[in-house]
Amino acid sequence: MLILAGKNRLIRAVCLAIAIALIRLPAVTQVSQSQVSPRLQELLKARQFTEAEQIIRAQLTSSPEWETGHLLLAQIYTQAGKYDLAEQSAAAAVRVRESADGYMLLAVATMRLTRLNDSIGWLEKAARRYPDYPEIYRLLGLDYALGGALREAETAFRKAVQLAPDSWEHYYFLGRTVFELGRADEALPVLERAVRLNDASVKAWTALGQVQERVGTDAAAEASYRKAVELCGDGPECAWPLLQIGYRYSKQAKFSDALPYFRRAVQVRPAWARTHFYLAKTMAELNDLAGARAELEQATSLDDSQSEYHYQLAHVYRRLGNSRNADIEFARFRSTLQGESHRAHSAEFAQP
Repeated sequence: MLILAGKNRLIRAVCLAIAIALIRLPAVTQVSQSQVSPRLQELLKARQFTEAEQIIRAQLTSSPEWETGHLLLAQIYTQAGKYDLAEQSAAAAVRVRESADGYMLLAVATMRLTRLNDSIGWLEKAARRYPDYPEIYRLLGLDYALGGALREAETAFRKAVQLAPDSWEHYYFLGRTVFELGRADEALPVLERAVRLNDASVKAWTALGQVQERVGTDAAAEASYRKAVELCGDGPECAWPLLQIGYRYSKQAKFSDALPYFRRAVQVRPAWARTHFYLAKTMAELNDLAGARAELEQATSLDDSQSEYHYQLAHVYRRLGNSRNADIEFARFRSTLQGESHRAHSAEFAQP
């Protein structure tokens, strides 16, 4: 097994949230009435998980070898963000019987607990027993990407594509990985394939736009970003393509044109620090220093680990004549900079 440190800042920025958003859990809730009672089926279908958990636990008390019950609990806990409990339940299921569902749930739980090597270990066991299950390789690719092992991630995603050539998500992840490896020309047809398979995917259109921009087809990139914005409406997925459009205007020093895109990105995804950061930078360029200060303070409150946020805030404080706060932020900038091993490319916004 490749040992991963899980400290690569760039790769975490690119992959962590899309991994969380796009992982499909094993469909263990799709069980027959011979496995669960009609009442439990009804609760699971209605997503009334608290009551379902109580029924499952009561049944496991009398039937501790009930594999499906352990799997159901693992899935419920994963969806609730209780990953330590999910790991315990999935491990109990695997002790009863080794299964793809059990291994996948263990892999998801340990991934969310940032134990990437453990997650990879479970997936490698799953791959040996179920070599034709494409979801194993997709999750394996995400683990490798999160750990900074992009070449291994590419290999895993290619295997997922080979096993499930009609999955747009597999092409999406493969295209993103190849792009991050610096092979934009090769990433282009992969992401075009993802869009053809699912032309309603905001993520696929935005990623395609990034690659088109990198290879110099700016008009196509602009069209892809705008297609993504058209599709997402007012949803949080809009933040990524909105930032890309705003950044394109910023590169041309068209800050007044960029401003509404950054403002809208903040509106649709207020908990994402990067939207506040780019809005603040644009406000500062337009000499709205009070507004820039407020947005940068919000950005650092949401994520104080980014040196660039502290650096920009220090400069805004200095321009406002607040030398004391400027010195504090410069010190924070130097402190956070020392802990950064990689710096994300400013034009490559990861999907949060």
